[in-house]
Amino acid sequence: MGKSNIKRVAARVWNSPTIMTWASFLVRSLSLIVVLPLILTRFSVEEIALWYLFLTIIGLQMFVDMGLSPTFSRVISYAMGGSDVNDLKSPKNKNNVKTNWESIECISSEMRRIYSRISWFWTVLLATVGTALLVVPISQVQDTTLAWAAWVVILIVSTVVIKGNIFISYLQGINQIAVFRRWEAITSFGGIVASILVLVFDGNLLGMVIANQGFVLISIYINKRLSRTLEDGRFKDFSIKGKNKKVFDAVWPSAWRSGIGVILTTGLMQLSGIMYAQFGSSVEIATYLLGLRLIITVSSFSQAPFYSKLPLLSRMYSEGKKDELIKVAKKGMMLSHWVYIVGFVVIGVIGEKLLISIGSNANFPSHLLWILLGVGYFSERYGAMHLQLYSITNHIIWHTVTAWTGLIFLIVSLLLIKTQGYLAYPIAKIVAYLGFYSWYCSNHSYKKFSINFLHTYKNKINWYTYFKNQKILYTTQFLLDFLPFVDDDPDNE
Repeated sequence: MGKSNIKRVAARVWNSPTIMTWASFLVRSLSLIVVLPLILTRFSVEEIALWYLFLTIIGLQMFVDMGLSPTFSRVISYAMGGSDVNDLKSPKNKNNVKTNWESIECISSEMRRIYSRISWFWTVLLATVGTALLVVPISQVQDTTLAWAAWVVILIVSTVVIKGNIFISYLQGINQIAVFRRWEAITSFGGIVASILVLVFDGNLLGMVIANQGFVLISIYINKRLSRTLEDGRFKDFSIKGKNKKVFDAVWPSAWRSGIGVILTTGLMQLSGIMYAQFGSSVEIATYLLGLRLIITVSSFSQAPFYSKLPLLSRMYSEGKKDELIKVAKKGMMLSHWVYIVGFVVIGVIGEKLLISIGSNANFPSHLLWILLGVGYFSERYGAMHLQLYSITNHIIWHTVTAWTGLIFLIVSLLLIKTQGYLAYPIAKIVAYLGFYSWYCSNHSYKKFSINFLHTYKNKINWYTYFKNQKILYTTQFLLDFLPFVDDDPDNE
């Protein structure tokens, strides 16, 4: 391979949204390999449980966003495809590739106004409800003063984090995924190094929180600088205007539906650890939260091939490029499914042995818990990608589908919690997602984009005729959607 080819490949990798997203997730996953063993051997079981409770609460910051970030990114992508403020609610599918910067300025101004209010709301919520929920877990650690100090640090940083979503929404909306994720990987690596130093030099829970949250602040500053530099620095010249009713009307209906959807699905599973911490033993809490953190990492890593393409898919939809859109979406979904499966199997095979070899103070989840978590989160990934695909039309059904999903989850988990303990939560997730969420979401995306995966694969599956004769439609599509068939005309990055 010549130097020119090497440079071309390197440039493609460097500027690939998918590869850079993977790089970011991969760096953050290093905490499982390096940081996690140190935590499990240097912290007590009570401190391990509290640390993962802190991480769970930090993770909930994305839910208070109320679905605004993906919605703002989507409408900015519409404007990148030429849509006017009047078209944001329902893009006209014009073949207009001229960026409408006037619309983006209006959207950015509205982002600043809304996020400023939400950040203070979230801080008050954490200071009251969050503090109340942490009283019992913190009372079980040896040094409660340091634990409460760590919580104060999280409270302070949380206010800045919500406001920082402005820059994330903008960068993703203008399709600067590669550079955004590249810097995210760098700051994540810095956070990991800082965490290792804290643990190696016998640091405590407060030191870990400072190391973790310190690099979160650095990341927000970098995103701000990127926003004010990329695309000829237009962002820094955007004026701050009053409420823009057209932008608000285009964004808010989708945002609150998306937000409720996230809270009633992923949010409930995250909250299950906090709820269980109120009455479960420290050993059980640590085991459950460890398993939850591991499977969430696998799920997050698997999102990259599809989620990194969402701004591009939104722009394609705005430009009316339906065939190209479907091709990119199919490729991303297929790869995402297989990344998840491989990650789940690998951790399931080696996880317990690794924890034993390092002398961990927390146990790896039982085989049954790990399988239940794996099936539950896989069914979520499947349905969520179809829901995201359908959502690029700006017709948001999250509140409807997730209201039923959340209701099923709550009913099943409450019925089983006394007899099954923490197993009730993954069982409830499987029932809710396989029983409703997954097939309902895929059904909508299939119909909207006129996709029939059975006909797509009919020349490649020997048993297609049998399925057709038996009239198994969307159930069969659910099983076939993630099979690793190669496209007849594969789309390049």
